[in-house]
Amino acid sequence: MIERPASVVKELVENALDAGARHVEVRLAAGGLDLIAVRDDGEGMAAEDALVAFARHATSKLARAEDLPTVATLGFRGEALPSIAAVARVRLVTRRAAAAGGVAVEADAGGTRPAGAAGAPPGTSVEVRELFAETPARRKFLRSAATEVGHVVDVLTRLAVASPAVGFRLEHDGREVLAFPPVADARQRLVQVLGRARAADLVPVEAAAGGYTLTGFLAPPRETLASARLVWTYVAVGGAGTGRWVRDRLLLRAVLDGYASLVMRGRYPIAVLFLAIPPGEVDVNVHPAKLEVRFRSPAAVHQLLVPVLRARLAAALASPPAAFAREAAPAYAAPRVDGAPHAAPAAQAPLWTAAPRGFASLRFIGQIFDGYLLCEGEGRVVLIDQHAAHERVVFERLRAECRAGGIARDRLLVPETIALPAAESAALAEHAAALAAAGLEGEPFGEGTFLLRTVPRLLRGRDVGALVRAVAGELVEEGASAAAERAADAALATIACHGVVRVGQRLGAAEAQALLASMDGVEVSAHCPHGRPVAAELARTQLEALFRR
Repeated sequence: MIERPASVVKELVENALDAGARHVEVRLAAGGLDLIAVRDDGEGMAAEDALVAFARHATSKLARAEDLPTVATLGFRGEALPSIAAVARVRLVTRRAAAAGGVAVEADAGGTRPAGAAGAPPGTSVEVRELFAETPARRKFLRSAATEVGHVVDVLTRLAVASPAVGFRLEHDGREVLAFPPVADARQRLVQVLGRARAADLVPVEAAAGGYTLTGFLAPPRETLASARLVWTYVAVGGAGTGRWVRDRLLLRAVLDGYASLVMRGRYPIAVLFLAIPPGEVDVNVHPAKLEVRFRSPAAVHQLLVPVLRARLAAALASPPAAFAREAAPAYAAPRVDGAPHAAPAAQAPLWTAAPRGFASLRFIGQIFDGYLLCEGEGRVVLIDQHAAHERVVFERLRAECRAGGIARDRLLVPETIALPAAESAALAEHAAALAAAGLEGEPFGEGTFLLRTVPRLLRGRDVGALVRAVAGELVEEGASAAAERAADAALATIACHGVVRVGQRLGAAEAQALLASMDGVEVSAHCPHGRPVAAELARTQLEALFRR
């Protein structure tokens, strides 16, 4: 599907990668409307194949129709060149390494024709001119040249991450916009894409089960964005060929579930994942632009990814490398058309790990603004959000109790009736088992009413009606079909929030020190279960710099 210049670049570069290219160069003029030229050093084509390549439904990627489920290439659909020629003027020059010279083919909406011999190095060059010139209605929906170049940068960047051994270069109106020389592995390519500081913080992840293989990198939970634009997921069939970048809801959901209780709602992590799928277990032909896939066993994919991501993040939070403690790097931004990167100021990172000898080793100085603990330890000042810290501690304890057989609860002498909207009452009923394990037993009781029979012992004497309404709201936001584990965690997070100290509550020195000690007893202490940071720090050198010392 050709929607804009970036669509053309994607199709042509994917074909270049399928041809074994080691270097790919893209040149644009006027944002790609006047010219899109893609040059590669792949294997090239014979003269007769170059002509057939412009035929509808033609492909060199299949020998038999039975091979379709196991295709591992990127551009196997065979629609790219004829689709491009239908909306532009195309000239293709190609040469195989063993051939004495190259051949040229020209095509447009009127058809395809040979254009004779052409001098060329081994590989293929495709020039696309006057995109959408004959369909002005489609041209008017395109954005500015800078915006269209930005889309091309995004496409090339995603392709480059999956092919680190290939060099990529993008030029616009004679200026270099992007240059990724070949590198040895995906981490080195991510250094080029995300910057050395951010790439150094990435946590590698590997797993294999049931014929599925997962590799990739996870950024610390402090590195979040307002959109999922840096959640990059790639799928390869049978582990062969270049991974295909896909925008898949199942994979995104799995990433978000892996980061659950570490990232705030509405924020998205940075993650790059490569998933190798057994042949026949995925359909990559369900979307016109091949941006979505359909898994034969989506549950198996989800069950592989989520526990692995959670465990890897928990391990990194428990004992991260020294690099994790420094300030957050600026978010990745596509280079401007003039080749210079956008400016993005760095922000002070929240505490990524406990003090070297634990939170209990910090010296409690006092409480400020009736909600924040001011502490000192080993050349730094640490501020701790008392509510977020206590919330994480209680959440982890409740989760452990829940996994061990159920949370301690009290049965109400008189069940409490709670008025709820129909959607919220239905969400509670759907996840009754998960809620019961969390200490909230009950059932719908007539239209718009929920009958609560037990409450978690932690919340004895609290307003249980407000708690149930908050839990119901969480479940509705999660979605009616939320997985049981996700629903249980949402309930536990809300229970913890209602059962801990709040901002505005005074704490004495003994209470504050007890809270610090309890933070050392949980697996994850850097974030509350809703993803907010628990602590922030200021190094002594930073403090002294404020006073010109």
